[in-house]
Amino acid sequence: MTSIFELKKQQAEALHAAEAILNASGDRGMSESETEQYNNHMNRFRDFGASVRAHEEQNSIRSLIGANGTPKWLHDPDATPAANRNQKPMSVEYAESFLSFVRSGGKHATSALSEGFDSLFGGFALPALPGLSAAAYEGSNSSGGFAVSVPTEQNIVSLGIPDIGVRSIASVIATQNDVKIPRGTAFPTAAVKAEGDGTGTNVFTTSNSTFDQFLLSAFMLGVANPVSWELMQDVKTFQQFAITDLIRSVNILEESYFVTGTGNGQPQGLVGNVGTGTGTATAVESTGAYLLQSTSDVIGSLKSVYHPTAGWLMNRKTGAAIRKAQTQANLFSPIWTRENGRDLLHGYPVTFSQNMPDLPSATTTGVTPIHFGSFSDGYVIGDRGGSGVFVKILDQPKALEGLTVLLCYRRVDGRVRRSEAVQAVSISHS
Repeated sequence: MTSIFELKKQQAEALHAAEAILNASGDRGMSESETEQYNNHMNRFRDFGASVRAHEEQNSIRSLIGANGTPKWLHDPDATPAANRNQKPMSVEYAESFLSFVRSGGKHATSALSEGFDSLFGGFALPALPGLSAAAYEGSNSSGGFAVSVPTEQNIVSLGIPDIGVRSIASVIATQNDVKIPRGTAFPTAAVKAEGDGTGTNVFTTSNSTFDQFLLSAFMLGVANPVSWELMQDVKTFQQFAITDLIRSVNILEESYFVTGTGNGQPQGLVGNVGTGTGTATAVESTGAYLLQSTSDVIGSLKSVYHPTAGWLMNRKTGAAIRKAQTQANLFSPIWTRENGRDLLHGYPVTFSQNMPDLPSATTTGVTPIHFGSFSDGYVIGDRGGSGVFVKILDQPKALEGLTVLLCYRRVDGRVRRSEAVQAVSISHS
């Protein structure tokens, strides 16, 4: 069974193909063969559209909703589900006026509401709208609560995605196969030469550049989610929600490797593979003064060639500690600022990543929660076949179970290509 999502995708592809032929012909008009191809694509577009409409008409939820987005029973009494026999039936005009009255907070009332006015106790009668009415005790007891209809909102509330930042500041390239990337490791050695005297002894020193290389490969990261046909048919937004969540899960996983990956069978992380920066670990005391000093010290350890594209990478909690220390220090000129929605430290942009180490809370050394430098020069990400997360909708493998498998994956590698371009701040706890 082909899903509505796949049908709409194929319909869009047919339309784009027809538009491409039309645009290519320009002012000269379409040739006979182009006209035939154009008509074929447009026929496919209309066929897919008919299939989409047929699927939507079979949907149990959509069949209850009218073209204007309101329940059909507001306009078609015959479509109304079984109503409470003891409840006075109300006209369609009253139901619409009542809903308008409720939505407006009681500010919009029409003469149609007089039909349901309670002259004894005041107020207006609730019209019989099965599936829309509810009570505080709904689904709570066997004396009537279980019989109350509980409507469900179709838009699913997503989880907030954690801080992911390395991909946004690194150098990202598309690869078709494994790539060996050479890099220089040392400059040639120059020396003073005495003035030539014709004897052949006062000559220039011979020295060569030295190189090494590293391999940028690709590792498969992905996740699959089997979804029932009933769920995708009844909840129109679920398929898109599930795919979005799967894509986010791939991005969350790769971020962890970009920060702390070992480089063996997985991408190489920044932590432990960049410059030592401040060297000796800085103690984090109660006032945070040393923490502030360390951010100044690491700026001086970075070569000037990397400063134009330099920035910071840290955990958001580390950023909060720096801002707190700045407040305690009562600096005349604050070092942490915010401009146009972007955090800046010493004027350099700050990027947050949930995978960067936290500041140590116990006596320890070797923790590097702050990195500073040009990440576009220092770290390279290779995306095999493109930078997008690939989405596969597999409707055959589990068809007998009535399941469609949503699969998301990306083949990616990340490597530190120039360690001196990024310097770390080592922190210990006093």
